Amino acid sequence: MEFKSVSAKMSREDVTLFKSFCEKKGVSPSELIRELILRELKVPIPHTVAGSNIIHYDKGKDVFVWSVALDTGEKIDVLRNVSPDFLEDLVNIIGRGLDERASFIGKTKKGSVAVPSNILRGEK
Repeated sequence: MEFKSVSAKMSREDVTLFKSFCEKKGVSPSELIRELILRELKVPIPHTVAGSNIIHYDKGKDVFVWSVALDTGEKIDVLRNVSPDFLEDLVNIIGRGLDERASFIGKTKKGSVAVPSNILRGEK
């Protein structure tokens, strides 16, 4: 079997962080890169999938779990043990971000949605 090298350009800061991470994990950079590449090749994940967000409250621990229920029936946890304070802050930040976007695109009515600019130019 013939072996080839794979490389990537990274900023000096990113390389320093990567080397530090590898040291903490106890692996060489090449081992980690090889592991990550092979893992991605074994389980290709499509870039676009359909699903629904689910927020589940665990009363016993007083925490939330944020999951995504894919249309395929699979459920993936996004975050576990999310505190109520974190979730409230996230809701506020998301609301502000959506308000900023609505202002940027000129949205003034509650039910309106963004219209692709190519439609306005008559492109199909």
